[in-house]
Amino acid sequence: MTEDFLARYLLLTAIASMKSAAPPLIIAALVGFVVALFQGVTQIQDQSLPITLKILIVGATFLFFGASLAAPVVTLADEAFRIFPTASR
Repeated sequence: MTEDFLARYLLLTAIASMKSAAPPLIIAALVGFVVALFQGVTQIQDQSLPITLKILIVGATFLFFGASLAAPVVTLADEAFRIFPTASR
């Protein structure tokens, strides 16, 4: 196993994890912004409201798009297991 080979798979792993984590993080940030804007306009000071809505929305995101979010990680894991015998020599 060469350094280039290892660096390539570390980069592929980082890209796959970013592809899987970015959509829920972006959605959580957008929901947090909208809730903060709503709280600022209505002067509601409840601190459990943004957390509750973020948990529900991110949970719904995983429920509806979980398979497509996990696809890059599954593909990379499948490739890693497939090439493991030749890479470990």
